[in-house]
Amino acid sequence: MIVFADWCQEAVSKAEILRLIYQGRFLHSNVTLGALGLPFGKTTVMHLVPRENLPEPNSQDQRQKSKGGNSSCCSASCCIL
Repeated sequence: MIVFADWCQEAVSKAEILRLIYQGRFLHSNVTLGALGLPFGKTTVMHLVPRENLPEPNSQDQRQKSKGGNSSCCSASCCIL
């Protein structure tokens, strides 16, 4: 289990490598948080990870989103505190 006191040991070399993950997918630089249509007043969980390079966007993911498909990473709700 990660404790807040251990965070200083996991420092990254530069802020530019920090990436957001939302519903199991990396947010690329051309996607704004406003474009995600996040529900106002609701809790939204995202993960912040150090990563130099991102994988290429998957065109299948975009088709699922446009069809209203579920794009979550798993069937359970996730929350990291």
